Amino acid sequence: MPNCPKCGNKESLPTRTFSVIVEPSKGERGMTERRVGMYTCSSCGTKFPTVISKQRYLVVAEEQLKSIQDELATVKKGNDELSAKVRGMADQQRELQQSMDRAAKENEVSNLRTKLEQLESFVKHLRKEKSELEEKVSRI
Repeated sequence: MPNCPKCGNKESLPTRTFSVIVEPSKGERGMTERRVGMYTCSSCGTKFPTVISKQRYLVVAEEQLKSIQDELATVKKGNDELSAKVRGMADQQRELQQSMDRAAKENEVSNLRTKLEQLESFVKHLRKEKSELEEKVSRI
């Protein structure tokens, strides 16, 4: 919101808006369109202009514009292809992660089975020794 240059009061709505096209000064390229709003101060009645927005435009040859548009279309196509590849790679990564998780679980189960077999073998051995010891004790 612009301020009145005379009394400093803030104004919210312009009484009128229009566009002004400014030609480039020396050393600049292109033209600038400025949207100007005319404001009237509600306190002192002063009318003052304020630039609402600016837009720069460059003038290019038709062949150059066509070349830029073709290049943009090529880049967009390449971007779409890369996006598809990235999605495919993300899917592959998810599948590989699931496969790794599954392999880790299978490996853990295999290790646990091996430990179980060892423990069962040890328990069998201990039972056998127990029975032998009980037999020796009963003979004494």
